[in-house]
Amino acid sequence: MKTQLLKNKKDFFISPSSPFHFDGTFHKPSHFPDKLSDWESGKYWQTIRIGKKLFGLKVENREESSKPKIKVTVFYDDISDKEIENIKNEIIWRFDLHADLKEFNKLTKSDKRFYPIFKKWIGMRNSSAHNLYELLIVAVVLQNATVRRTVQMMTALLDNYGTKVNFDDKEIFAIWLPGKLENVSEQNLRDLKIGYRAKFIKRLSQDFAEGKIDEQKLREFDQESAKKELLKLYGVGPETARILLFEVCHQYNTFDHIAPWQQKIYSQLFYKKPLVSAGKIRDDIRKQYGEYSMLAVHYIWEDIFWKRKNEKIDWLEKEIRL
Repeated sequence: MKTQLLKNKKDFFISPSSPFHFDGTFHKPSHFPDKLSDWESGKYWQTIRIGKKLFGLKVENREESSKPKIKVTVFYDDISDKEIENIKNEIIWRFDLHADLKEFNKLTKSDKRFYPIFKKWIGMRNSSAHNLYELLIVAVVLQNATVRRTVQMMTALLDNYGTKVNFDDKEIFAIWLPGKLENVSEQNLRDLKIGYRAKFIKRLSQDFAEGKIDEQKLREFDQESAKKELLKLYGVGPETARILLFEVCHQYNTFDHIAPWQQKIYSQLFYKKPLVSAGKIRDDIRKQYGEYSMLAVHYIWEDIFWKRKNEKIDWLEKEIRL
């Protein structure tokens, strides 16, 4: 596999809205482990595509006396001022850095049970490191699979079609451009032991290579219009659309579909029971958090996965099977 080495670098700064939680925003322990990013407290690395060009990113926490600030170092072969501006705007959008969470933070104070969690993570954003196509590839390998199986499939795909990028003494992978799979047969993909997902990845790649959806426009749509656009894409159903509306469009009220594996985790988190009906979970959450329902769940969900980094949680291990 070809490795792209990026030696040149430029810095710029972004001031997120206050309050801001760097680690909670740039590291999501609930996401399956992959080769697409790296993190240590206060520092984060990933690749990013602007057009067809690949860049390396190092993001560092530079908070000064409760005034949020992050330093971004871009690693490149060659770069224009316009590309720097595009990278900056993408980071702000993808990590929701200019979000106004005042109303949400006020609302969480009325939740006596979970307020300690909201307080601990205050300023955390729901975020997606990836563009829409890349996130869909991630969503496809997550379908009907244990976390261990998902990791195996993603690794196989990246090893065969991804690009390894070397910068800042890190090796980080980038997902391929959609057009790269044009001459790759469905059987070639199936040979990587990804099963029926080969058809999904092939068709989705074709849709994106042909420009069937405009991510920039999608971000501006209202929820119903955005959902209709997403459901036009091959293999995108209600659950995938819900994930995309939350992570790509930062719509906080998308708690309207619960997958069976999530249902078991929510039952334990919110009721300390093995299984509560999806309808009850959805209605209870929406009644309490309204337009911030998905964001509230995100905080409580991520908190348990942060805890898992330091302690074994038997019921959770049973569900995620990594």
